[in-house]
Amino acid sequence: MQHERKTGAGSKKGLYGFVIDEKTALRIIKASTETQMQEGARGMLASGNKSVFLKGAIIMKKQFHIGEISEFFNLPASTLRHWESTGILTPKKNHENNYREYTIEDFMNLSDIIFYKSLGLPLKQIQTMEQSTPEEHSFLLHEKIDELVQQQQELQHRMQKLRNHLNAIDTLNELKSHPFTEVDIDTDCIVSFDLGEIKKLRQYIENPYLYSRVQHSEHIQSELRGLTIPSEQRSLFPDTQVLWEKSRHRYIACLMKEEVTEGFPNNLSQLLSQIQKTYRTGFIISRFLLRAKENGKLYDFYKTFVEIEEDSYLC
Repeated sequence: MQHERKTGAGSKKGLYGFVIDEKTALRIIKASTETQMQEGARGMLASGNKSVFLKGAIIMKKQFHIGEISEFFNLPASTLRHWESTGILTPKKNHENNYREYTIEDFMNLSDIIFYKSLGLPLKQIQTMEQSTPEEHSFLLHEKIDELVQQQQELQHRMQKLRNHLNAIDTLNELKSHPFTEVDIDTDCIVSFDLGEIKKLRQYIENPYLYSRVQHSEHIQSELRGLTIPSEQRSLFPDTQVLWEKSRHRYIACLMKEEVTEGFPNNLSQLLSQIQKTYRTGFIISRFLLRAKENGKLYDFYKTFVEIEEDSYLC
């Protein structure tokens, strides 16, 4: 990416070299990220370098060494050498000491490279920008926007999954603080789930809270495992796959924890006994929250809904 640029008519030779006019100075600032330029400028001023900002103009030496360029643009010298190896940056070398010497043209070229890099363009594409037509520029930039939109959607999806996991932790803490609270169950329908069913497995991976267990108070040792689905998807599944559907019952919510060890012991019996001191109970629906350690032991934590039968309050 070669530049044959000269200073404009409003520029002149100053005490320390070239004076770049305000328009060019602003272009350089725009081409490089603001943070890099500000940090680099502060560094050069602090080190006593003769390159300074004066009311929008930049007074520059004729040539710069790699250390000065690295400091000014806040770029590692190794990055500058790599860019040189690709041919996108072509500083001349002093034949007497073999040092790289960067000119104002290199300075401008480097500013453009940093600008295009800030757009997310790879070096290979940056090298072709000067040979591209406006139409080709437009196509490339629209392509980059489409790519960023896709990345944005993926990030939003990932953020939602993180929020879901945080919500599970909040639910766990809420159930610890307020156990045995009457709630509206957040489950419409549960369908069977086999690990060999790839589509359902992917749904579980997207949101582990969908994983659900169905039991009944009269025989809690028997359980069915499935996935929670919204009511609008019920018609997609045959009756033989439906394990449980929401009815007009009331529910008590509590925290079930199952130790991840041989036999997978849990506290469901104790929870049920506590609720049955007051109510007659029916179905038990448990929805997975997360796996975590507590008091040195590893547990699977579930939000468990215990169905209480109408007019079942025990005096």
